[in-house]
Amino acid sequence: MDFNLLYTKNMQQGIVRSFKRNETPSSKIIDLGEAKSLPLQGFIFSEELKNDDFLVGLESELKFYPIRSNSEFGLTPESFEKLNYDEAKLVFDKMRENWILQNNVSMIEEIFKVRNHLLGLWPNDRSGFFEELWFILKTNLGATNLKLIYNDMIKAKTENEKNKLIKVKVVGDRFPELSSVTEADELVLKSYEKDFGNIFEITDYNKEKGQLVICATIKKSPVLIMANIFQLTRLQKAILSSLFEGLNQ
Repeated sequence: MDFNLLYTKNMQQGIVRSFKRNETPSSKIIDLGEAKSLPLQGFIFSEELKNDDFLVGLESELKFYPIRSNSEFGLTPESFEKLNYDEAKLVFDKMRENWILQNNVSMIEEIFKVRNHLLGLWPNDRSGFFEELWFILKTNLGATNLKLIYNDMIKAKTENEKNKLIKVKVVGDRFPELSSVTEADELVLKSYEKDFGNIFEITDYNKEKGQLVICATIKKSPVLIMANIFQLTRLQKAILSSLFEGLNQ
């Protein structure tokens, strides 16, 4: 799978490199303020820049992607710019696996709190429920291109009208965004109709391409989850299965 890494050049600038298998990596220099608008999968900071002000700025970004010191990998700006795909993948794997594990452990510690919070949103704030569920899935799977499709109800405005069932999707790179499903989404949903019999089911997983499909139900309502991921461990599966089980109690 493709991935983008940022290396801090100085307090104001960074080098973003995009790594794609069988392609020469591309590089560009950006202002660090631009990082929040880019689809990054990892952030490497120079140990020389490490100070309280700099780390406070990074703390809020840690929930979006792994952040590690260059000293852990023996990297300089010059050696970073020379990394090929396979070399960068070794660095990225180490960053990502540790970050996902930390997210998994935090989820285990807070799973009952998270479950109760989500169930509090379910009856009256379906949009808020799925926005938060989207973020939980993204951080615990380390997912990119994460899409959730679910059913929502538009309540009738008059006595003569009926409640209307609609399908909504949640997608996004950094934050979840809600929108109406497309005709293509409807076709995908239809192809998985027969797979919504269980509370949580990993329906398709292509390890080489990193493509994951999960068919789940919440209070008998179907939820289709589609994502690109870099790994899928027994711990990740157990955590998410337990969460969905809890949401159905």
